[in-house]
Amino acid sequence: MLSFLSSSLSNTRQTLAQVLNFALVLSTAFMLWKGLSVVTSSSSPIVVVLSGSMEPAFQRGDLLFLWNRSPRAEIGEIVVYNVKGKDIPIVHRVVRSFPEIEGKEKTVKAAPESSPNMLLTKGDNNAASDEELYARGQDFLHRKEDIVGSVRGYMPMVGYELAELIESPPEGITVELANESNLYEWKVLMDGPDGSPYHKGKFHLKLTLPTEYPFKPPTVSFVTKIYHPNVTNDDKGSMCLGMLKADEWKPSSRLAAVLQFARSLLEEPMPDDAVEGRIAEQYRDDRKRYEEIAREWTRKYAVGS
Repeated sequence: MLSFLSSSLSNTRQTLAQVLNFALVLSTAFMLWKGLSVVTSSSSPIVVVLSGSMEPAFQRGDLLFLWNRSPRAEIGEIVVYNVKGKDIPIVHRVVRSFPEIEGKEKTVKAAPESSPNMLLTKGDNNAASDEELYARGQDFLHRKEDIVGSVRGYMPMVGYELAELIESPPEGITVELANESNLYEWKVLMDGPDGSPYHKGKFHLKLTLPTEYPFKPPTVSFVTKIYHPNVTNDDKGSMCLGMLKADEWKPSSRLAAVLQFARSLLEEPMPDDAVEGRIAEQYRDDRKRYEEIAREWTRKYAVGS
């Protein structure tokens, strides 16, 4: 009885320690993001370009760094703005500014200092300016109310594959950032394929990119528990994918192909490349029992998650 209580208390302490560590990581990331927001005076100091309307200046997937402490935005400046009622950041160039400014000292023409800075924007790759993108009845952007920030720096192509996967994900897969301040950790939701024992399950995976990506492979792990010969049967949920091995990875490989291959393993496991030998042996020798357990785990851990 005492040993049972001791074991229960130990497990409780471990669980609490894990929860506190997770909360510490989240709070640290949140504070860093909020700190950056305060310094830049922008609600979203880092954004990813999701469209081609600013090509060739910026490509889809470029990572932009914003600054929002300037009182005015000048003609030719590239800004990020949100449309009222829609949470979609748009990256376009200022083509007109009101009230206009003149002279070397850039004084405002016949307007008091309190006059709001109004802007008209346009995508470099678009034929017309942005009036149709603004909110109903809005002809100009308000510098203080609508602008998220002005572009002050960028990293080319860092988020290209993320933008591509969010816009056109493979069948049965959705992708988003696990934390919008960290471009290198993705949350993946994967539907169990039809005809497999994982059907009707929704599995949460974590895809982590090393800072040396694409020259080093990403790692893929299951957050949702799954009974599978190619996924470790522990809290890590590490997935064994041949194409992600250091000696087989190619920098030209696409993350969409990685996720499609991961989902294909739910239909056809690879017992010869297993990380769980017992499950692989069961898959080869007693397929019926293997599928029964896989379905049971799917109902228990992956349905409604």
